[in-house]
Amino acid sequence: MSRIPSMLALVAALAATAPVAAADAADSVGALIDKQTMEEVRRNPELRTLLGLSGDGIDLSGQLTDVGLPRRDALRAQMVRNLGEVKRFDPKRLTGQDRWNYGLAAWFYQTQIDLMKPGWAPAWMPAGASTYAVDQLFSIPVSLPGFLENQHAVRDEAGAVSYVSRLHAVAKKIDQVRANFDMQAKQGVLPPQTAMEGAASQIRSLITPAPAQSPLVASFQRKLAALKLPASRRDELLAQAVEAVRVDANPAYARLLARLDEEIARKPGDHGVWALPDGAAYYDAALRWNTSTDLDADRIHALGVSEVARIEHEMDTRLRAQGREDGSVGERMSALLTDPRFQYADTDAGHAELIADIRRNLAKLDPHVPTYFGRTPPQPLDVRPVPKEAEANAPGAYYIQPALDGTRPGIFFVNFGNLKANTRWSLPTLTYHEGSPGHHFQISIAQTLTDLPMLRRSLNPSAFTEGWALYAEQLVSEMGLYKDDPWGDLGRLRAELFRSVRLVVDTGLHRKRWTPQQAIDYMRAHTGMPESEVRSEVYRYLVQPGQACSYKIGHLKFVELRERAKRELGERFDIRAFHDLVLGNGAVPLAVLEASVDDWIATQRK
Repeated sequence: MSRIPSMLALVAALAATAPVAAADAADSVGALIDKQTMEEVRRNPELRTLLGLSGDGIDLSGQLTDVGLPRRDALRAQMVRNLGEVKRFDPKRLTGQDRWNYGLAAWFYQTQIDLMKPGWAPAWMPAGASTYAVDQLFSIPVSLPGFLENQHAVRDEAGAVSYVSRLHAVAKKIDQVRANFDMQAKQGVLPPQTAMEGAASQIRSLITPAPAQSPLVASFQRKLAALKLPASRRDELLAQAVEAVRVDANPAYARLLARLDEEIARKPGDHGVWALPDGAAYYDAALRWNTSTDLDADRIHALGVSEVARIEHEMDTRLRAQGREDGSVGERMSALLTDPRFQYADTDAGHAELIADIRRNLAKLDPHVPTYFGRTPPQPLDVRPVPKEAEANAPGAYYIQPALDGTRPGIFFVNFGNLKANTRWSLPTLTYHEGSPGHHFQISIAQTLTDLPMLRRSLNPSAFTEGWALYAEQLVSEMGLYKDDPWGDLGRLRAELFRSVRLVVDTGLHRKRWTPQQAIDYMRAHTGMPESEVRSEVYRYLVQPGQACSYKIGHLKFVELRERAKRELGERFDIRAFHDLVLGNGAVPLAVLEASVDDWIATQRK
């Protein structure tokens, strides 16, 4: 169940800028959107930290990003201004990369405007990354501790002082989130009950320990230990962190928890966005944002049903070849999940073996890379376990991008909280999706494209990013890495089936008014996943409408374009050049991707 955490999605906030010079003052679309982008970088503390930016004379490292209600109207107005400035350029007269700059910027601003139309849209960017002010997965209250743990580096005393300042700033930020929650509630927009319960449980775990034992302090203590400071100064800084948690962070979280408990006690139930004011239009906008296409919910639903049938047929053939003939595909895959041959022991030794197998799978890929790629990531890829305290609500695995300044590698996090979900037959595909040649190749390479505007290097439209990672799963099979591993190849097909089921379930929940139980029953029947895992997935789709559709829609587009290029170019088709083209343009909406490939095909013909 791979997913890039929403901290990465914060990069999309690059475009939420203050007023800039008119378009006619910039000599290119790229120059214009860089002006728009850099203004936000200069004023967005968490974004600067996420991107690893420093050395420009601006220090916001002790602050957190403003998400107060007054920001809402400003964000809406700025999206309209930004789009108007971009559209002063005539797209028919643009050449080179400015064609794709225009396509990306126009798509981004328009989808954000559409998502912010409801009066209940929250006061942060990107709209659509978190529909509700609070949810159990990647909303601000549950992701903020992870931001401080994984993104705020403490490399010197100044970094330590900034960390303490941010602990104090947590109070204002969480109170702002609570104000957004109240604003939505007054308009009849409450998160699903399961989302509030999940968030409340995490907040309770965060604030229950005494401040000195808080995870926010424990993280800081580990970072302090690596600094060459006098022991007395380390003790002083640690005491300041404890005090910040005691007087500011914990009380703010407690206020939010009390508010959540009020609403949970009313038992509002679980529902798709069809139940919200303007929910139908919001879901249409969410699909445009997440798939970067104009495919409507009914078309996506039908496509999902078709793909499920096709992939199940392939899986049935492979299962029969391995002597597994009885029951539906879902039932046979369910049996494989509990087969002891494919399980990792839930021990320190078992955890170490799993990490070693990930690295071994990555090593198997290395000899094939030069045949398929000219561009490769400059940053290393590290493999780490999800922090123990985050296991219960984290996905099975996820990837965090490297810092732009090279101080942090790409990180592939794997969750030991439910080892039964990470079997020996599913682990290779997970590795190639989250690591190389999936997310790590695509995102790390994008950061090297310094001739492109920062928005092009940093924004990751979900259909491109997740579509590429699913395409990478297929590509590894085409490389022959599963030649002697039929179970691993079956795991690849099951992962593709899972993404196709998502098309059916997401549109079912939000457009066809399925209950969560209907969605759970459908997913269990076709994938064979355990009910607890399926419930977690379905509850995720409830709070992130449309995002689960991005994987398969993007994958199908990558395959379609590659096959088109093969057909049009014949013997002149070069797989390395194709991959270098699509990764060398950065992550773009699928319509822009298609235009760039068609342009490349025409150029190659000449």
